[in-house]
Amino acid sequence: MLAIVREPGTTFVQAISSHPLKNTLDYKVAQRQHFLYVEALKNTGVEVLCLDRDETHPDSPFVEDPVFILPPIAWVCSMKARSRHGEVDTLLPILRKYLQVETLERPCYIDGGDVLVTPDTVFIGMSARTNREAILYLKTKISRPVVPVAVMGGLHLKTSACYLGRNVMVLEPSKVETSPFKGFEWVLAEEGENANCLAIGNRVIMAAGYPRLAQSIQAKGFETIEVPITEFEKADGGVTCLSLMIP
Repeated sequence: MLAIVREPGTTFVQAISSHPLKNTLDYKVAQRQHFLYVEALKNTGVEVLCLDRDETHPDSPFVEDPVFILPPIAWVCSMKARSRHGEVDTLLPILRKYLQVETLERPCYIDGGDVLVTPDTVFIGMSARTNREAILYLKTKISRPVVPVAVMGGLHLKTSACYLGRNVMVLEPSKVETSPFKGFEWVLAEEGENANCLAIGNRVIMAAGYPRLAQSIQAKGFETIEVPITEFEKADGGVTCLSLMIP
């Protein structure tokens, strides 16, 4: 497994955000937290490739959004946020080493954070960043079932719904439609908890500061690795946003 990451640049403080504390975002703290996140990835045994900073694109540390991966294809997203156009350019040469690359074109709009892949189904969030045209198009291109999920709160589907493996899903039910996930065993996140988790084998990387949620995940037989990501949360981000995982 290869994890592609990108260290935040000084412009990260200008990242798009609706968080009430966005004006307190601290670049140096974000750098330290990103280092700890990379160490957590390495501790799971994955190989980590760290890209150079991209000062032109403040949101560029969130490498999950410009691309989503369904081997053997890496799908390049058509992103609504104009300030994020061009983020994928430095990713493409790396992706082409491992995968076939396909591009979604407008009027299909989609962010990778709205694409939740499980062994049998691809769930796609209908959010402020992802539209129905993209979902309908992908239904014609992806061999496994594609299921739309209404996102009622938060930026992306994976802000509030993440698959851990072994048929277990972490959900924050006040922010996403839950009926598409009725076939899964649920770990429920309470309002205010960061439900975004990155599962690598039996280990789950999650945001630090949510002990109740961590204990609920551990009760399902997973080991949790908690990392401080307060500055990325201020930019509406989570742990999956900070890496692009290539099997």
